Amino acid sequence: MFKRISLLALAGFALVSAATAQTFPTKPITVVVPFSAGTTTDVNAREFAQVLSAIAKQNVIVENKLGAEGALGAQAVLNAPADGHTLMFTSNSLTVLDPLMKKNMPYDAVKDFASVCTFARTSNVLNITGASRYKTVADLVTAAKADPGKITFGYASTVQRLAGELFMQAAGIKLTGVPYRSSVQALTDVGGGQVDMIFIDHVSATPFYQTGKVRALTLAGSQRLKALGDVPSASEAGVPGYQIQVWFGFYASAKTPPAVLAQLRDLMSQALKSQTAQTNMEKRDLIPLVLCGDAQTRLWNEDLGVMRQVVNRAGIQPE
Repeated sequence: MFKRISLLALAGFALVSAATAQTFPTKPITVVVPFSAGTTTDVNAREFAQVLSAIAKQNVIVENKLGAEGALGAQAVLNAPADGHTLMFTSNSLTVLDPLMKKNMPYDAVKDFASVCTFARTSNVLNITGASRYKTVADLVTAAKADPGKITFGYASTVQRLAGELFMQAAGIKLTGVPYRSSVQALTDVGGGQVDMIFIDHVSATPFYQTGKVRALTLAGSQRLKALGDVPSASEAGVPGYQIQVWFGFYASAKTPPAVLAQLRDLMSQALKSQTAQTNMEKRDLIPLVLCGDAQTRLWNEDLGVMRQVVNRAGIQPE
């Protein structure tokens, strides 16, 4: 009798799970961006929301929730019902670097979030005040060595801070980091000369390039970006150690039912592989990176391992 009841219960659970998956989404999907409007994370989320909305046949709403370098936005997703209708879209700053560089976090990113799908990757760029006297990386390094700590860089996320730390290690110089609540505020102050530079992607900095208030000096890695014309890579500029991979992805609460996650990943995969999404990425000089579920989690864990070594070599202590 007990066995029969158990089988009936399991069958009922399977039917409920299947029904849940078939009817998802049942209401608008909210995508929380834990950074300010106008950043590359925000711009990509808003463009992709339109594509996902068409595939899912539901409205997709993008909300910016700022504070604590992204942690408040992440917490907002975890506080929402774990039904797949509230997601986080962020760079690996929040999911890879925060766990390594911050202590006493209100959540455990690795345990509390489930991978949905990655989106794309891009390069980190060293941007300086447009009117700066530093015309090349060599100019900057020479000045920094002559007066250690005088040159400043703003940061509003862990990845921006770590990029600055990496550049200092690679160039053998000392800069002074200045924390900001949002990337737009930091970029504005770079443009106005209140701080000297910021390490951020070119999409976020593009409006400031267009006004001439901010200028790209070099970008991480060994490859140039088409969007930045003749701006040299770090390897070309003589600081090959300035390398950091920035990638973006979608996350749901780890408490989300597996059937819902499966349906969500399927919808995301369809939307990411669509011609519209691919065209949007190409025009922003992004490299498509479509990994869902376990494949995204593997990348996440690999990146954690690599960046843990970088943080340890840099001697950075969690704060």
